[in-house]
Amino acid sequence: MNRVTTRVALLVPAVLLVLGASAHAQPFRGRVVVVPRPYVYAPFYDPFWRYDPYYPYAGYPVGRPNADVRTEVTPKQAQVYVDGFYAGVASDFDGVFKRLHLTPGGHAITLYLEGYRTVTQDVYVRPDSTFKLNETMERLSAGQASEPPPLPVTRPGRFAVRPRQG
Repeated sequence: MNRVTTRVALLVPAVLLVLGASAHAQPFRGRVVVVPRPYVYAPFYDPFWRYDPYYPYAGYPVGRPNADVRTEVTPKQAQVYVDGFYAGVASDFDGVFKRLHLTPGGHAITLYLEGYRTVTQDVYVRPDSTFKLNETMERLSAGQASEPPPLPVTRPGRFAVRPRQG
């Protein structure tokens, strides 16, 4: 073989590998063919235009940070209200993987159960942390009534409910 034939014989497979072309003569009917692209090494080095496919990529955080509240309340049937809105029963938020997910910041957590003294606690939950709420509710004596559960907090604004006049 002469030199030209040797170069062509070596160049054609190299071009096919770089371009990722398929070497099959017959198409696969009804099947998807994935041809992997080869790793091409750039023989130059420029720290500004770094070419390294295995460079660690940190990515961006997804979503907003959240804060968790774990309730260790006795009795476990107590109703939990956050900022006046019903969140659930205290036993729903007291397990290993059970948490009350909130936005970070200040919240008013109220525990209500008929026949027990209503407990309201203002808490500040930090981002990406768990706040433990330990509380034992006091049973009321005969003839005493529990405070009613709180109403949702309405902030003045576009959607605030205003009483009718006239």
